[in-house]
Amino acid sequence: MVLGLIIAAVAVAVGGLSYKAARDAQKAAKKAAEAMAGVLVNKESNVQAIPVIYGERRVGGTRVFVHTEGGDKNDYLYICLVLCEGEIESITDIEIDDRSISDDRYFGLVQYQTFTGTNSQTASSLLSATSKWGSSHTLNGIAYIAVRLEWDQDAFSGVPDITAVVKGRKVYDPRTNTTAWSDNPALCIRDYLTNGRYGKGLSSSEINDTAFEQAADDIEDFTVTEYSGGPANQQLFKCNAVIDTDDPIFQNLEKMLLGCKGFLPYQDGKYALYIDQSASSVMTLTENEILDGLSIQSERKEDKFNRVVCKFPNPATKWEPDQAIWPDANSSEELSFLSADDNEVLIDEVDLETVTSYYAARDFARIFCLRSRNALRTAFTATSEAMNLRVGDVVSITHSTPGWSAKPFQVESLTLKYDGTVDLQCVEYDSTIYAYDSASEET
Repeated sequence: MVLGLIIAAVAVAVGGLSYKAARDAQKAAKKAAEAMAGVLVNKESNVQAIPVIYGERRVGGTRVFVHTEGGDKNDYLYICLVLCEGEIESITDIEIDDRSISDDRYFGLVQYQTFTGTNSQTASSLLSATSKWGSSHTLNGIAYIAVRLEWDQDAFSGVPDITAVVKGRKVYDPRTNTTAWSDNPALCIRDYLTNGRYGKGLSSSEINDTAFEQAADDIEDFTVTEYSGGPANQQLFKCNAVIDTDDPIFQNLEKMLLGCKGFLPYQDGKYALYIDQSASSVMTLTENEILDGLSIQSERKEDKFNRVVCKFPNPATKWEPDQAIWPDANSSEELSFLSADDNEVLIDEVDLETVTSYYAARDFARIFCLRSRNALRTAFTATSEAMNLRVGDVVSITHSTPGWSAKPFQVESLTLKYDGTVDLQCVEYDSTIYAYDSASEET
């Protein structure tokens, strides 16, 4: 951004969204755990918002068509169960009332068809057997299941709940110029930003694809052995999300950023994505660049924790909310923290709606806990050299007043002021916390 544009405005915030902002926002609205379980429930509505699924999740859906017909006593129940926006990869592992659709109790009683939400799909031949569903009912762009159930009092006690495992949206990858299913958070976030049907609807010219490509690579390159004796080279961070399209766009983006430690700054007219990870300082700020001194705030007790609980939908518990905790009970870390905190247990809870791995959730708990214990903050006005910074950058601060010598901080926000100076807010940075801490095998 050139200086002339800065002077034309009173102040320009060069911030954006970040996973840390999403973490702070959760404290004001604690409803995510209910939302995790809610996606497994069948609803009946003609005005319910249609979700977007990225990655892989088990979901219920919305019954948009329920009709009885056929036989002497309307023996057949026809259901159209809308799952999500298309086009998706697949619909598998269908269950009726928590039993596999292939269970013996349903033998000969169930017929179904799945539709992945292409824009050229034809109407369900199964539902078209009724007098209420015609060839024009294609539901283009919508993924759904068409079901016909034959009444049997031993198999059904009423309208059943139906769920399925959905491999979700096919997303564009600027690295290969192809569109395919992926659970890479960078590609999912890019899809949500650019989709005009349910997302932000940005044009490709408003996306910094160089940054998104690097973020996608960083996510795929960060592989670990999740537990001793486990398989090597496991990608830790994935996006397995059910996005409520009734929620504000930025709120949904924050949920997705929270699941990959992402920063989404808006600079020079484009959105970029950067992953929070171990990094070197990109700029040194001294008393020559820092104007009018420093404002310093130490970590506050209400934001300092010695135990963090991360809740997440777990495939190992039938996709119901589960939890991962760090530090481990009676570990050296826990005993050390408790000793420093006068044996007062300070617990924080974080809801990770897009994370479905116990090991990833535990690692998030570890990072949130350690960050809370090293959260010295500083704010100051800097000279125009700081215009080249972005949210998430690491800077080194040398200043005689607090006695800092190249002390590392991470930029949390920037505001470009009318006179060409920059207001910065930064938080203490420790590059060592990003190294993965191997867990015990999930039980």
